[in-house]
Amino acid sequence: MKFECKSRNLINTINQISRARSKSLSQEYLQDIYLQLEEHQLTLRATNLEIFCEKSISVKGIQNGKCVLKGETLIKITNFLQKEEINLICELNENIFIIKSEKENIEIKTIPFEDFPALPQQGESVGEIKTENLISLIKSVSFCCATTEIKPEISSVFIYSKEDNLYSVATDSYRLAEKHINNESKLNISILIPQKNISEIVSILSEEEGVINIYKNEGLLTLNINSLTLCINIILGQFPDYKQLFPKEYTTTCYLNKNELQKALTLTTCFTEQYSQVKFLIEDEKLTLHSKNEQIGQVTNIVDIKKEGENIEVNYNNKYFLEVIPHLAKEKIKLSFTTAQKPVFLQSESDISFVYLLMPLNR
Repeated sequence: MKFECKSRNLINTINQISRARSKSLSQEYLQDIYLQLEEHQLTLRATNLEIFCEKSISVKGIQNGKCVLKGETLIKITNFLQKEEINLICELNENIFIIKSEKENIEIKTIPFEDFPALPQQGESVGEIKTENLISLIKSVSFCCATTEIKPEISSVFIYSKEDNLYSVATDSYRLAEKHINNESKLNISILIPQKNISEIVSILSEEEGVINIYKNEGLLTLNINSLTLCINIILGQFPDYKQLFPKEYTTTCYLNKNELQKALTLTTCFTEQYSQVKFLIEDEKLTLHSKNEQIGQVTNIVDIKKEGENIEVNYNNKYFLEVIPHLAKEKIKLSFTTAQKPVFLQSESDISFVYLLMPLNR
């Protein structure tokens, strides 16, 4: 193997695909990076067996070949080299991978490549989606996923198509977030993407622009965009029938400034106990927040609101309330209630594409 290339293109690709490497010390071989040169195309691959990432870049190919390099070593070297754009000559000599520049000569011992995992078969095409739309669907709701894998179906982001929309949903049984966008390309899909790989998936896709072609196998989702292929092991299960939580009408609705609510809730965190409980009392044109800690003290805070419907008193986990506020797009937000035993629904007043449900604390 021998090729010439510009440093920045190679370094960016290594950093991008390396996010699919294993982080487990017990999977040392899955922390490495596979390289293969065919003519003027260099292909790099990394995997933790739950996600596979492969990307090809154009280089000046001189001699074909393949090898596997220690991922951690390669990343440290590329981080050093990325300070400026330089010309690199890379060559495999026996079991040594050599990187040459005008000032550096780096030699890295290679690892046998024969057993490095191949890219899985991609399956049948199910359609396409813009990269920014898929990222938006995932990022908008993934903070609500359960972090335990006892129930894999709720430690996932559920993405599905229905009528003219694409939906993404996540829940941990205490709260739920739903995002929907227009299904421009008529994508037909229903998948569960594991929460534990969401960060890496979003990070990898965020460096691409354009349309993603989607393929689905029994337990595998394959995303092709530009010269990148990302394969994701998906969950085979049934997401809960969450739509039954949505009432036909509400008994209480109030409108308020999200920044004022955030400020008031942040203050209550200083006085909460084990369950981060805060009392919400909605009456007349004000929302009164109250939290108490027997060892520290208590606080009462009032937020001005515009109310429609009945007065209501209910307790919530203030941390779960605070977590959703950055996901509400506009300054004015809407809280909708039915009874003190049912979830509250949070939305931006002028953006109904995102909704957040939070269950009360019945204590």
